[in-house]
Amino acid sequence: MQNFVTDETSLYQQLFDEMFDRFNLSAKVVAKQAGVSEVLISRFRKGKADLGTRKFLALLGAVPIEAREWYLSQLLGAKPGVSLQKLVSAASAVERVEIINLIAYSFLEDRKITGTSELISSAV
Repeated sequence: MQNFVTDETSLYQQLFDEMFDRFNLSAKVVAKQAGVSEVLISRFRKGKADLGTRKFLALLGAVPIEAREWYLSQLLGAKPGVSLQKLVSAASAVERVEIINLIAYSFLEDRKITGTSELISSAV
């Protein structure tokens, strides 16, 4: 499946939607485990709503590890089968700070592109 970013959806939202389809995830189950509403997941997947950092991380934590690793590898451009957890664990402290900054910057850029003025206060 070819990924493309529309004006309404950002890459991380589109990949999130694809992850649900690819791994046959139930929004009802993930919503319950993450403590967020099923409607919010649906709106996020369609690019009609954004999530705060806390809810987004809760959702990622509620999906199976294979789905989470696929999602992060697609988002960060890593090769499938490469464990991002192992790569980050092996990185130096300086490299880990750079990784966190790159992830935070990508979310901020997505917000600028979509016109959302809300900032991720904990990421900056």
